[in-house]
Parts: sequence; structure tokens; C-alpha cells
Amino acid sequence: MELSNGIINIFKSKKKCIINADLDGLLSGMILQEFLGWDIVGFSSCCGKSNDELWLFDKEEDISECVFVDLPVYLKEYSTIDQHFIAFDKETIEKYNNDSNKLNPNIIRERVFLDKNGKNQYIMKYPFGTIHFIIAVLEKIGIINDSYSFNFEKELEEFDLADLILRADRVIGNTVSYTQNCNDWLSWLIDLGGSNTKRLFDKVKSELTTRMISEKKVEDKLKKLGCKGTDGDCSNLLRDKNYNLLNNYFNYLAKSLEMKPIPLKAINDFGKLTGKKYVVTNKNINFLKKETMKKNVFSFAFIKMTFLSVTYIVK
Repeated sequence: MELSNGIINIFKSKKKCIINADLDGLLSGMILQEFLGWDIVGFSSCCGKSNDELWLFDKEEDISECVFVDLPVYLKEYSTIDQHFIAFDKETIEKYNNDSNKLNPNIIRERVFLDKNGKNQYIMKYPFGTIHFIIAVLEKIGIINDSYSFNFEKELEEFDLADLILRADRVIGNTVSYTQNCNDWLSWLIDLGGSNTKRLFDKVKSELTTRMISEKKVEDKLKKLGCKGTDGDCSNLLRDKNYNLLNNYFNYLAKSLEMKPIPLKAINDFGKLTGKKYVVTNKNINFLKKETMKKNVFSFAFIKMTFLSVTYIVK
């Protein structure tokens, strides 16, 4: 598979980024910081809730100059790397990525919510994490070369580094629940990436059952670090400005990956977002498509086949 110039241009060095506040976003940010020298300037939590928010180290930061990582931002002038966005249809893909600045595996393979015949294709969407996609792309374009090897076998308490990385967006659990689709994407991702991607996902293929237990142990560890929920989401700590627990969490991830920690400075609320969740039905799909195309829509993503989250800009 050849990558477009638009995709390659996103992965230029020394960019600024705003990363999602869950494990996937944090790990993705660390990888981009380590291999491209990106500057993490803030965090996001946009999931269709009234308290959707961006947190910025500098409240005057020009977010249009940042790449949003693990968050699909619908506004055309914003660059993104994520896997959450799935378009309503092919037409929506073209509008979303008109400037070729949105990097998303669902866009690359044109996986949409409804195909040209109106048949639901949600179960065919990308089922893994943004970090796994980023590692594969960085290997494809030679930023991570064959001489670099992640220490996936490194023991971290009752699980290893592979378990921690695979917990981003629940690779093991999704593969058990949606085996056919995951196997399809697994093959695609291995073909896209290099030796590290192959080593990691060979573990998924050969050790699926045994790693189900480890997945739960990772979740328990993330909760002990102060994260709310099971996916390493630290938005609760960002809202509380709990710098002590945030510092412990970021240092734990850095020590695990043997990379520099995510920087931690005074956190400022962006304060201009709010979210809402919609139930998706056959009757309201056209209404929802029009709703997501409003000028004040910042982000949207299907949470499940039956739920759509939308984040709005508050004037």
C-alpha cells in the first residue's frame, strides 16, 4: 500500500498536537513526541457530553496550528490523526477530508456507516487503537526503522508492555467479540507496518485467550492510577487539575515505554465546547447527517451502531 503525500505531510517533525485524554491518546502522543519531536500542548475529551472540553497549557494557543490526535475534528482547516471517525457515506468522507489533512484508517479503506445501497457497514469499521495505526504508518514511511524494537515482553507487574499497548481501545476484547472484522484489519495493519507491528499483532493471533486475563489487569492498574473508567481516561484528573496523580500516570507510561513523559504544566480550560449524544435510527439518519454538517460542529463520531456523539462549539 502506498501512502498519499497528504498522509506523509501530516507526519512532519516538530509539530504541535492536542491528544485525547485516554490511554490511546496518551500513548499516541508519547510515540509522536519520541519519534517526531512533536510538542504536546493540550488534551481533549470530546465524547458527546455536556462537559466536553479541551485543556491547553497556553490559553492563547492557536489550535488551528495543532494536529488533533485520537480525536476527529470535523472543521476542514484542522489536521487530525484518529480512528474514531466513520463517515455516514462516501460523500461525507469527501467533505470531511477535502483538504487531505485527516488521517484515519476508515477513510483510507472507505469504511462508512451506510454503503451506496443504504446497508449498515458499521461492524466493518477499524476496531483497534490510534497508537497501533500510528506505529504502522511511522514504520511504513521509515520514521521507525527496522533497527528499532519495542520491548513488548517487558514485565510490568502482572502483565507486559504488549498488554498495556494492546489495551488501547481494547484490541483483545474487540478481537474476541468481532473476530472476522478484526482479522481483516489485523492483516491490513501488518501489511501496512513493519516488524514491530507484526510482532505485536502476531501476539494477538497466537495468544488471544491468555491475554484476555491480562487486559483486565491493565484496566485495574489504570484505575489505581486514578483514571475513571476502564480505558485509561484521565479527563477526571484534568478537570480536577490533579497534577499529582497526572504526574504519576504520565511517569508510569514513560517508564513502561522507556520514553520521555508527557509534559505537565498549568492546565487551562478551553471552555468553548459542549456535547450531546443522539440515538441513531433508520428514521432519523438523514436528520443526523444534516446535524453534523452544521457550522458549529467541532467533532462527531459513532460511539456504537445506535449512538452518535456530537461536540459543538459554543459561541
